[in-house]
Amino acid sequence: MSEKEKKNDLGVLKINNEVIASIARNAALQVDGVESVKRGILSLVFDLFSKGYHNKGISLDISESEVKIGVTIVVRYGVTIPDVSALVQENIRTAIEEMTGLSVSEVNVNIADIHAEESEN
Repeated sequence: MSEKEKKNDLGVLKINNEVIASIARNAALQVDGVESVKRGILSLVFDLFSKGYHNKGISLDISESEVKIGVTIVVRYGVTIPDVSALVQENIRTAIEEMTGLSVSEVNVNIADIHAEESEN
């Protein structure tokens, strides 16, 4: 499925998967400690063996009643990874539910790398 469709009294609303992925990507990047969203080795393997939408570090599995999201991120060195991951999960869930009205059942976070500041010598 390349888009999620919702019907109401006035007609049909179609939300393309790229829009949902863009919301998830932007929500993840708003979390302090997240350097980037990227496609890591684990997400490449996941993409090969799973169905659904996959693009640039975001994967979506959309059914009639729920959305499952996977995101691969690079975090800044020195952050507490479980705390950043929990904030990413909450930020993505909230953004997608508020902006699209879709129900998010899972947000799975994969840490692909740690970005260390290069020292100036």
